[in-house]
Amino acid sequence: MSTWPESDSIQVIGGGELTAQVIPQRGGKVASLRDRTGREWLAQPEQPVGSPARVGANFLRAEMAGWDECAPTIVACTLDGRALADHGSLWTAAFVADGSTLTTSDEHYGFDFSRTIVVDGDGLRFDYWVRSERTLPFLWAAHPQFQAPPGTYVELPSRVDRVVDVLDPTLRSFAWSPAAAAIDDLEPGGCRKLYADPERSVQHATLVRPDGALQLTWSGECPYIGLWLEKGMFRREPVIAIEPTTGFFDSLATAVALDRCAQVSPDAPLRWSLHLRVLS
Repeated sequence: MSTWPESDSIQVIGGGELTAQVIPQRGGKVASLRDRTGREWLAQPEQPVGSPARVGANFLRAEMAGWDECAPTIVACTLDGRALADHGSLWTAAFVADGSTLTTSDEHYGFDFSRTIVVDGDGLRFDYWVRSERTLPFLWAAHPQFQAPPGTYVELPSRVDRVVDVLDPTLRSFAWSPAAAAIDDLEPGGCRKLYADPERSVQHATLVRPDGALQLTWSGECPYIGLWLEKGMFRREPVIAIEPTTGFFDSLATAVALDRCAQVSPDAPLRWSLHLRVLS
């Protein structure tokens, strides 16, 4: 954690199988995730970190490290006349901390967001809550950039047999395979962004590294999953992001057009959970 400014206020949550270090003023970023052996699972900054990014900043010019929360979109887009920022508004928000619960409000799009991290059995559980005073389509995605040394791959449920390449303008669909899952399949300087077939709900995925495995499971309110694999395009060291999400596609506007995103309303707040545990 020496690469984060000393002025950052860091919360430590856990202490058993997994320990998270969280920075509320940087969008609630999970800056570090270590298991009891000391293994670091999250990518760390590769250069000194400056002041927290401001609303509307370019995500690729920020730390490109740790675990961020993305909502109400990932890709910048416009919906009903509202311009929505790159990777959403949460990652640039200064969260208010009350113990391990962090909260913030997005007055531009109109929602309140809360996340609580607790020790749960053999891992950590992230509990989320969103409310709004009006009915809104809502896209949230976890954005954990995991270290992906050579030999790392993603394991999805066996029912996932096809994925969609969202970097391809034609949205090419192809068979899910060991090659598509592996960081080693990327050329140096390359990247890949995939979604599991939206017709197949996914509730768990595992990051498998040569030195161990980390499993993510989540509730049915997040039926979709995106995968980001990057090898030297934006960082020197490769990363894989496993992104459970409430919407299909990186753009909220596209998810709305496809009728594949969650909805929050005054009488129906959104709640979901995500659990992390080390398998080996």
